Amino acid sequence: MDDYKIILFLCNWGPHVAFQALQDVKADIPLEVKMVRVPCSGRINKALVLKAFEKGADGIVIMGCKPGSCQHGSGTDTAVKNTEAIKKIIDILGIGEQRLRFITFVPDEHNEMLTFLQDFRDEIKALGHIPVSRPTITGSVEEISDSVETIVATHDVAACQDCGKCTSACPLALAGKPFSPRAIASAIIAGEIDNPDIKKDVWACLTCGVCYERCPSAVNFPNFIRDMRRFYSLRKEDTYEVHGGFFHSLMRTMASPDLEFKRWGWLSDDIKIDQKNSTLFFGGCANFFDIFFK
Repeated sequence: MDDYKIILFLCNWGPHVAFQALQDVKADIPLEVKMVRVPCSGRINKALVLKAFEKGADGIVIMGCKPGSCQHGSGTDTAVKNTEAIKKIIDILGIGEQRLRFITFVPDEHNEMLTFLQDFRDEIKALGHIPVSRPTITGSVEEISDSVETIVATHDVAACQDCGKCTSACPLALAGKPFSPRAIASAIIAGEIDNPDIKKDVWACLTCGVCYERCPSAVNFPNFIRDMRRFYSLRKEDTYEVHGGFFHSLMRTMASPDLEFKRWGWLSDDIKIDQKNSTLFFGGCANFFDIFFK
């Protein structure tokens, strides 16, 4: 496949005027560029950019207004910070930070914009297609359950004793969230699968497994939640992924077999490693959390 996909998130103000000027004169805008007009470049957050890469974008450009001319005040500064953060993340992932660019234009810089888009198109083609393959959900709703009772029975959720040990140990509940694994289980058993609050809680679960460890009936709640998410996905339901779905996108992207992770790329130069030690501690996705929340 030779079709390249370049997503252009275009600010509604100065940059859009320049882009419109190119369209008016039928300039040779690269066919690979798909423009998405947005109210402000600062609205393009980390989750949205990673989602675009996850879905197969070979390159992404965020175009904003010049510093000091943003209609919303801090939009350009926010876009710069988000772009730098996501560059670090996609570089560690193995996607490559050169696939993402933030640039500013004023209305009369349409010729400069055209040159940039053509050059960026050539750079992306030289890099090749993004090494991310989006996993697909196979099967149908009917195949995974004639009704939700199949999922409930598979994980023996009805064995819940309603003792509350899961809720008392749940990180979300301890953080003050109105979240209860046993309440979710009881509601789904009762057939409340279309309750908006239950759907949100299914996606809010961290699937950390603490509830499973505490459960006297050994109900595997995390696996139950995963099957319920698949059930909702197959029904084409709206998802309620936390943080805009960033960490879910990260999880799916990391599953791409062709990605070559730079697992140590986030370490600072002053980190020293004992070459004689046989023990290695890896922080997993902690570095992604650190970058995302900065």
